[in-house]
Amino acid sequence: MISATTAAAGLGLLIWWFALGQETVSTPVVAEPESATVAPLASATPTATPAAQATATPVPSPTPVPTPLPFAEAVSLGEVSDALITPLPDCGLVRNDSMVAGTNTLTCIEDWASVPVVAAANGRVVGVVRSPAVAVDAGDVAAMDWSWAQQAQLGPHVVVDHGPLNGTANTQTVYAGLAAIEDGIAVGRSIVGGQALGMITGPSASLQFSVWANDTRQDGVSVLADGPSAQEQLAVAQALSGVIASPTDERCPLVLTSGALPGAPRVYRNGTHRGIDFNCGAADRSAYSIADGTVVYMVDDYEDPTVPEREALLQQAGIAGFTPHWTLLMLYGNFVVVDHGEIPGAGRVVTISAHLEEVDPLVTIGGRVSRGQRLGEQGNRGTNASALGIRGAADPSLHLHWELFIDNWYLGSGLDPFATIQVMETALCGAAQTAGCPG
Repeated sequence: MISATTAAAGLGLLIWWFALGQETVSTPVVAEPESATVAPLASATPTATPAAQATATPVPSPTPVPTPLPFAEAVSLGEVSDALITPLPDCGLVRNDSMVAGTNTLTCIEDWASVPVVAAANGRVVGVVRSPAVAVDAGDVAAMDWSWAQQAQLGPHVVVDHGPLNGTANTQTVYAGLAAIEDGIAVGRSIVGGQALGMITGPSASLQFSVWANDTRQDGVSVLADGPSAQEQLAVAQALSGVIASPTDERCPLVLTSGALPGAPRVYRNGTHRGIDFNCGAADRSAYSIADGTVVYMVDDYEDPTVPEREALLQQAGIAGFTPHWTLLMLYGNFVVVDHGEIPGAGRVVTISAHLEEVDPLVTIGGRVSRGQRLGEQGNRGTNASALGIRGAADPSLHLHWELFIDNWYLGSGLDPFATIQVMETALCGAAQTAGCPG
């Protein structure tokens, strides 16, 4: 039997335990700081299974923005780099070492829809070409070799002659791959550094830019090679004699006099004649392709500069002591360059038909021509008479200027007049039966 004392102690203990429990329940809960967010348990997202975690798409790291480079660091321009301003002033430039026909590729960081292209220094326009770019087989040429086939890749381009620049005798710059050329940009026009020449388009707008200092491109390429001995050139002429057609109209004959042949001096431009002049004295005479080939360069919309503008460009050649490459092309007027490929016993043959009044509409850049095909009408474009506005039958000096190159040296290069006549007569008086050949 439980004693009264024990019962009283048990009841007291029960009352104490109940009071302690009530005290614990009524203790206030300390609130979390306002910045803390606790998701309600009822709405929490279930923990992903290992399989789901494995297939989750990772968040890509942001692409780092390239650091724009100064113009002189974006391309390698040699001794004249500090004398030129960037031709893409609205662009941050990135390093791009790709080359197109010997030009440096200048690429914008920004994805502009269109970007103006400006002259890199004061000068005078010496070339404007609007033909589209085409891919033409350049053949087996090293990176440091010249090939006319490379020129087909330039597309629409503008060339500026800066004259003596930064210690050079002559510097010329080429702006290629243009989407448009500014109105008023024409051969002979004087321009200032920073003046708009044309534009390129985006995204990733790129300009093909090259510098020719002392008639050598910035990558070390020179257009003209020295010709071999007279004996070797005669062997080439003999290989050609059995396969080529006449380049000239039968009414514009071959004249074997030293002044009309390769090697004749051209004092007015401080240079040497590289071809043959077939004199016509009358209009409506045609030029022809000597063999099958591909058109790798052409000008078919030549606009003559004024006489003062033409003389200003020739004066630059006088100062330089030679005729720069692009100045010589300016003097060709309308012209067609045909790459005939390898001709057995000769080498890679390229011909230039210049001073054309017009190019035949069937002749296109990158297009094929066949042996004996008409290239255009003979004329006087690019000459002083044409700059004076004397054309067609009014000019008795109408003629075809024609050059034949073998692996970048011209037939007759470095030979005396007698040897040159022998070589030319051999090449053109065989199967071609060119008008004016002896006998």
